Amino acid sequence: MYRKRQKMSVVHIGKQVAKQAGVMFLAALMAAIAIPITTQAQIIVNPENRTVRDEADRLLDVGNTQLKNGKHREAIKTWLYAIGYYRRVNDQSAISYTLGRMSEAYLIMGANRAAEDTMQQRLGYANTLQETSTLIQESNNIASLEIGKGNLANATTLSNTALQLSQQYDQHLGTAIALNNQGLIAGRYGNHLAAIKLYYGSLKEHPIRKSIGVGYTYTNSGDSLMALGDYKSAIKDYEQALTIATKHRNFALMSSASDRLIAAYLEIPNFKRIEELLQNRSTLALVMGDRETAANVQRYLGDLYLSWGNVAKARLAYQESYDFAAMLEDTASLPLREAYFKLQALDKL
Repeated sequence: MYRKRQKMSVVHIGKQVAKQAGVMFLAALMAAIAIPITTQAQIIVNPENRTVRDEADRLLDVGNTQLKNGKHREAIKTWLYAIGYYRRVNDQSAISYTLGRMSEAYLIMGANRAAEDTMQQRLGYANTLQETSTLIQESNNIASLEIGKGNLANATTLSNTALQLSQQYDQHLGTAIALNNQGLIAGRYGNHLAAIKLYYGSLKEHPIRKSIGVGYTYTNSGDSLMALGDYKSAIKDYEQALTIATKHRNFALMSSASDRLIAAYLEIPNFKRIEELLQNRSTLALVMGDRETAANVQRYLGDLYLSWGNVAKARLAYQESYDFAAMLEDTASLPLREAYFKLQALDKL
């Protein structure tokens, strides 16, 4: 009975992370927006009033610094001013680039609708300027968001466009992302064998410098393997993702891979590994400032110790769960109440 309860609790964390995985993958890939490859429609930039152009460039740099410092809203406002100046000198390429930076900021904030609207604007500029790399990038980006919304027909059209252009112009990163998106689409339709083939094709195309994208693709392939009941292979892929995430100190990917590994190890039980993963996951949640997850993970750890008959360790884990939950703004939160009841139950043993 304990194992069943624990499995359900841990899988709940996994599902919450899975909902965000596509967006995190997209945000990770947008962290470096390349200057476009143009194929080539010449748009005349007005050379007059150099002061206007210089001010636009200055504002672009200010926004970049604000984004780096975590001031996402301020960066977006600054970039909107920059776009206004770029319009005065008709620098459509610079406008397109700045819109790409805005999309990145919106994604980090979780404002997916605003991000997609901005991507659509940038896609329009890319068509006008015939910027192949931007067409590929935004087709892939919008496809990822469409998958998250369940609009699989639109996502398929966009990913097919991105894949065709990427292969035509030998753009390996674009190919990798398009194949990953098509794997996600196949998985949504329940065709997990096809999805796995697409994910592994994506892994072969990923440039070495884009390791985080590789990590997220491994979590996706692991998800399809889990759906097929191939738990050992799923664990192998999840462990690959965790190794990449740990190497690059990417906390979001570390969280995603860890939660999936815990669920997978419950299917072919390795409770010592689960103990290690839960301990690390609790620490990671605290580093990320997520006390609610830390409280929940400590409670699962307490359940694990209690199933081993180690009451002392269980009490310590439940107490830490209670302490973390007590730091939350909601003093009547579910994690706090559950930790309290766990401690009360121990006292009755």
